[in-house]
Amino acid sequence: MMQKLREIFGLPVLITGTGTQIGEVKEVIVDLEQAVVRGIVLAGANWFTNDQGILFEDLSRVGSAAVMVRAAYAVRDLTPAMMPGTVYHLNDLLDKPIYTDAGLSLGILVDALFDSATGEIKAYEVSEGLITDLLYGRKVMPLPEAQVVSQELVIVPDTMTNLLIPESKEV
Repeated sequence: MMQKLREIFGLPVLITGTGTQIGEVKEVIVDLEQAVVRGIVLAGANWFTNDQGILFEDLSRVGSAAVMVRAAYAVRDLTPAMMPGTVYHLNDLLDKPIYTDAGLSLGILVDALFDSATGEIKAYEVSEGLITDLLYGRKVMPLPEAQVVSQELVIVPDTMTNLLIPESKEV
């Protein structure tokens, strides 16, 4: 099932066997090189640290109303620096302008679509501005195979221009 990553922020994280809430989703860690969700960071998991989280493979389900985890022992120290690959906090990617390597502006990266069963990131949701969004809707483009993510923007291959489609016709 395709789901937007931004929609899981703030969802309660519940232990499947007991129903105990162990926190809320504060952040999502993504690996753009492998195009997968690596894990979630919890708010309220531990009073002493902000970097407690759960690896995606330890989650039993990511639903529309809650994230289910098999057991509380899955909670661990979790930061992008501890993981291999090109790993980011999702909030470090969102709301950045997207340009092509030919210098064309594609819009603003507003969300990422992922398969909630596998964690595979399939596409970016792109906004061309509030008025365009209201009149024509947002657009979706498949996750580029190559991209440059800087502090201020994302650069994708010029060929991605042809792959932008209306959100209603998702990839």
